[in-house]
Amino acid sequence: MIQSEKDLLDTIAEIRAKIPDTSLLLFRGQTRLYDKIRSGRARPDIVVVPEVENGWNTIVNRLTKKTSTTKFNQAILQHYGLPTFYIDLTSDPLTAAWFACSRYEELKPTMWIGNTFRFQDETTYNLIKDDIGYIFVLEIPHYKEMISKNELFDLAHEDIFLRPKNQSAYLMLDQPPRLPNPNSFIVDTLEIDRSKFTTSKTLKELFPNPKNDKGYASLLDVPYVQLPSYYYSSKEKKEQSEEEDKMSIDMDKFFVVGKRAIKIPLYVESKDDLFEFNPKWKDTVIYEPSPFRLWKTEKFNIADIHEGQNGIFGDTAKITISPVAFNNLIRDSSEIELAWPLVNSNSIFFTKAVLDHDKVIDHAPPYFGIWLHKDNDLILELHLAADEEEMEMQLGHAFILENNKLTYVKVDKECDCGKPEDHVHTISSLLKNTCIDQETRNRISSTCIWDRQMVCIDIKTNAQQEYLH
Repeated sequence: MIQSEKDLLDTIAEIRAKIPDTSLLLFRGQTRLYDKIRSGRARPDIVVVPEVENGWNTIVNRLTKKTSTTKFNQAILQHYGLPTFYIDLTSDPLTAAWFACSRYEELKPTMWIGNTFRFQDETTYNLIKDDIGYIFVLEIPHYKEMISKNELFDLAHEDIFLRPKNQSAYLMLDQPPRLPNPNSFIVDTLEIDRSKFTTSKTLKELFPNPKNDKGYASLLDVPYVQLPSYYYSSKEKKEQSEEEDKMSIDMDKFFVVGKRAIKIPLYVESKDDLFEFNPKWKDTVIYEPSPFRLWKTEKFNIADIHEGQNGIFGDTAKITISPVAFNNLIRDSSEIELAWPLVNSNSIFFTKAVLDHDKVIDHAPPYFGIWLHKDNDLILELHLAADEEEMEMQLGHAFILENNKLTYVKVDKECDCGKPEDHVHTISSLLKNTCIDQETRNRISSTCIWDRQMVCIDIKTNAQQEYLH
């Protein structure tokens, strides 16, 4: 049994002497011994939203200023929380030993008190000083071929993302029943006596502070999203009386909590580590007035304005766009084919949100939104204006979406502005936001939150994370 780092390195040297020079030795440390090593995505209980993967891919391309394959980008970002069909490996046995002796723990989030109360997700690893840890030793005979096929990634040479570099990280594909199966490469399982083993590695070395890990710092720049507590416990809400429900909604108008649009935790050894990065003053929050936040409570039917139509405003999918995103979408002159966003709904509520910061508030009502209701190829537009208490519905125009182009058509009730062509431009710009190609998205580089059943997307990164179910 391994009792020291010297024992470990001597044992690895003996194993290495028995394999061909053309083979690569990789290692994986685990606190427990399982029948198989499995990737996060290959586990039966994992829930993954496809837009998350697309979004994280965009993040890496923007930060590294190069266009890498989606699989390579996912491999990098697995080290920051994205579940993929890859397992974490390392070429450094001492790093593997640290993971074999360190238990992952999610800490109680720190609450930042400000304009929006926010939760800062935090995690840590605690050294275990009893029982046995395990290191899997994998021999990869044709590793260069696997790298060329995106079945194996060497991540130890990234400069922007320091964490995988410091961990001498490799990732291997694990997508059963697809071959190769990582378990077939295991040539030995080493046992570590954690009561005697002392590791020279530290959490701060393997999980560098955002001050040093520039890619990590950029991920932590993702804005917070306001989440009304009304949406947290829908089952309990159904059991409340009408009066209690109204009271709950009224309370939510004045108190909401914030969560990041994508979950990026801080790795800390103690709460004092937060002062090294001081994330509170770097936070921005996507802000909306309460009638927009609580749009699902509204029972207004579009039939009250447009005869022959049927659609409840509270059932719409909501796409919240920051002012920078909105202006960039409007200004973008690229000619692309338009399509209805893939939101599994014929009603979309676009809101133009604003950005909040605890030290600076530079916005005030009224706040604006656009409701688009689709009936086959006919799209009806309604405008909404809101303050913190009330929301007003105003007439818009109607359009035909045909052959990926938007054309104005006259309807019985419509806006009297006399400039329907301006509306065509605005609605076309909004419909671009789910059709933009990679080059255009990088140019726009904006922030948007896509909200359906409290699902959030950052269009700047096109990343999505479910918080509520």
